[in-house]
Amino acid sequence: MGWSVGRVRRAWLGFAGCLLFAGAAWAGDYDDGVQFYHDGAYDKAFAAFSRAAGQGDAAAQSALAAMLYNGEGTKRDLASAAAWYLKAAELGNRDAQFSLGELYEAGEGVEKDVKKAVAWYKKAADQGHLMAQTNLAILYMEGHGVRHDDARAAALLAVPAKEGVALAQTNLALLYASGRGVKQSLHRALEWYQKAAVQGEADAQFALGNMYEDGTGVEVNLPVAAAWYRKAAEQGHVQAQNNLGRLYMEGSGFTGHEDEAFVWFQRAADKGYAEAQTNLGILYAYGLGVDQDAAKAVYWYARAAEQGQPEGAFFLAEAYYRGEGVERNDKLAVKWYEFAARKGVPESQDRLGLMYTNGIGVKQDYARAVSWFRKAARQGYAESQNNLGVLHARGLGVEQDYARAIAWYRKAIAQHLPQAQFNLGTMYLLGHGVHRDVEMARYWFTKAAEQGLPEAEKSLERLPKVDEDGIDTDLST
Repeated sequence: MGWSVGRVRRAWLGFAGCLLFAGAAWAGDYDDGVQFYHDGAYDKAFAAFSRAAGQGDAAAQSALAAMLYNGEGTKRDLASAAAWYLKAAELGNRDAQFSLGELYEAGEGVEKDVKKAVAWYKKAADQGHLMAQTNLAILYMEGHGVRHDDARAAALLAVPAKEGVALAQTNLALLYASGRGVKQSLHRALEWYQKAAVQGEADAQFALGNMYEDGTGVEVNLPVAAAWYRKAAEQGHVQAQNNLGRLYMEGSGFTGHEDEAFVWFQRAADKGYAEAQTNLGILYAYGLGVDQDAAKAVYWYARAAEQGQPEGAFFLAEAYYRGEGVERNDKLAVKWYEFAARKGVPESQDRLGLMYTNGIGVKQDYARAVSWFRKAARQGYAESQNNLGVLHARGLGVEQDYARAIAWYRKAIAQHLPQAQFNLGTMYLLGHGVHRDVEMARYWFTKAAEQGLPEAEKSLERLPKVDEDGIDTDLST
């Protein structure tokens, strides 16, 4: 759960300090402004706050800045909002100090300056402003404007979390979950996520979904995971929408819910979430939860690939290579296979190796094929392990080496790949790298045939028979 918590900025009115000014000449205007605002009479509230702000009332200046920021009772004016927040902040108003920090962090109404944001957050935090403490802690977690310091962040989050600030609880949970700045405790992480989640904090709900899906600190419980994902998804959390769709598409106990998977993938995809765009493409490609439409599958793969999503690029390459939903184009297939391969997708590394082996879309180059097969093989991709074995056995792109070929075949066989079983059987039949042994060849051909490999079935029929004269060595393989 290495995600970062987002923050929603909206200027707010801090009326808690109004009684501090009860004896001042402008207290009447400020109090009137508060009442007008609560009544929804924003024009009158703005006028009343303006009068009090002009007389130096810090609370009124902060309230006036908030109305300017939100465009309530006046045209939205971020620069003027920042100016009034500054006046109030310099008079020590903690709400204004916090809001000014947010403006500097976001670059709204002022030039973005995270160090100035930190300075104003600190002033407000020192006065006990819970959200300022929370935002300052997040900056320490991210190392923005300050030196990265998770322990300092944890200390800052403690009070607002205990006071019920959901964003603080979520971030404190993240620190406990990852053991950053505090001793790792999945139990405490779960507790803080739950406290934030019941308050409706979408990031906490999403994190709980992750924990129940992965069995992190709790027993795996996919229905509970789905329930938390749904709560976050209904608030527009795109990662939760994607994960909920994924559970409906492939989760145990969710068979037959592809139509719901489609709904959630579509929502996240429409918001530009690349992984959901790839998943939506898969549903269109196979007609799961929606009418099969190869062209729409390609459309969504392309949108994901253009954002740099590796799996989207792989599926787009597959579509170009197979000519499904788009005119076949081997060069574009190679382009997108290579893009995904460089991002570490083993399936794409294997396909790119095959393109170089066969000279499809590129000039035939066995050395490059070996390089790409090796990258995928080292990730445990069985097809590439087998393909490396073939190239070593034939001496293509590498020196012929039967021992290495057999080693790669055995790695793929450990994953029950029938092609590798067949190839190892062939090595025994021909006596390449091993003593010739027809019975061992028969054993491996049988294994491959049991998995439905046609070549193995044919080879079993053509195996030499053992009789009084020994093995028939005239078999052509």
